[in-house]
Parts: sequence; C-alpha cells; structure tokens
Amino acid sequence: MRCCHKFRRNRVVPPRVSPKSELRAHIRSVRRAMPDLERTTADRSLAAAASDLVRQAGARTVSAYVPLAGEPGGGELVPALAGAAERLLLPVLLDDNDLDWAEHDGSFAPGRFGLLQPTGPRLGREAVAGADLVLLPGLAVSPDGTRLGQGGGSYDRVLQRVEAPTVVLLYPGEFLADVPSEPHDQHVCGAIEASAERYETAHVHWTKGCSMTQHWHSKYRSANDGG
Repeated sequence: MRCCHKFRRNRVVPPRVSPKSELRAHIRSVRRAMPDLERTTADRSLAAAASDLVRQAGARTVSAYVPLAGEPGGGELVPALAGAAERLLLPVLLDDNDLDWAEHDGSFAPGRFGLLQPTGPRLGREAVAGADLVLLPGLAVSPDGTRLGQGGGSYDRVLQRVEAPTVVLLYPGEFLADVPSEPHDQHVCGAIEASAERYETAHVHWTKGCSMTQHWHSKYRSANDGG
C-alpha cells in the first residue's frame, strides 16, 4: 500500500489545457484540412468583401495584414485592398511581438517567422491609429466582439491604439456563438466570414464589441447582425 500511495503522490499530472488553447488547436486543424478549392473560393470572397467594405465606407487609409499560408484572405487580399484604398498600411513584426507599420508599395521582404513584410520606411507603432478601417487576422470571433488570436498578443496591443472600426477576416464556421476570453483580450467591431459556396458572397457580422458611428450603422448593419 505504501508503494501505491507513493506512486500517486509522485505521478506526473499533465498540464491543464485552457479553453482558448483547445479552440485554437481545433480551428488550426480545420483550416489545415480545408480543401484547396474551398480555400480558394473563401479567400476570393473575403478579398472581394473586404475591398467592397473599404469602398463603401470611403476609408482612405486602411491597415491590414499579409496572410500566411492557410490564413484567411490568401494571396488575393493585399492586391484587392491596394486597389480599393488610397493608402494601405501593412505590419512589421518587432522583436517584442509588437507591430510597426509601413505603407504598401508592392514590395516585400521576409521577416521574423517567415512573415512577408513591406519594405517601405517604418512609420512607427502608432501609425495604425490614423487608419479609417482596421482589418486584422484571427481564428474566431463571437457576437460580443471577443476575438481569438494566435496567442502572441500583437493585435491586442494594436487594438488598444485604434478608434476606427476593427474587422476580422474568418473562414466559414469561425464566427462562433461563444469564444473564451481573458481580461486582457481586446474586442473587435465585426468580422467578415467567408463563403465556401462559389456563388455566395462573404457575410459581414457586426458585434457588440465596440460602439459604431451612425455612418457605419446605417450603411453596413443588416437586420440579423449583432451589435
């Protein structure tokens, strides 16, 4: 009996996995398994919806991101936004995982973790505060505006600096009824959820995550959206 009690006392207990980590792992797995044709269709619908939103809002300066392989928007996102906005700001990942910004001029260079980054002059971390619309990556968004990111904290810092509408691009099924959150998590105003169907457009969901100006409310909220 003593040996058994000793075994119980000394056994290794596996670390508890947080709900956020579990959801991240699940969504990453689903994204990896997405068929190429479905992903291409979804990326095309996101690029079209995002550029339409820029034009309809009259957003002159837009901040966005360069999608990684398998990340919503794909290779079509940046060219579509560059054609819709007068000025497109793209992120440069810093050593402390914060983001600097540079204006898109069509040229890129590899950065940390294999990220493609703009090669133009650095504008500073606060440059994003001048954007009229902020498009950002994420793994999931809920109707209350909770955003699940990759876990590095880069965009939580960005979200504290901006007052413009903040919108996350998502693949089908990633706008969820509930997303786990922690006190430091920053909320977003909306999400564009891609369509996996060839002839369907992406859907814009407005959330309760931030107050929207009357201009945005009147033009872009549909009756079935939250917020």
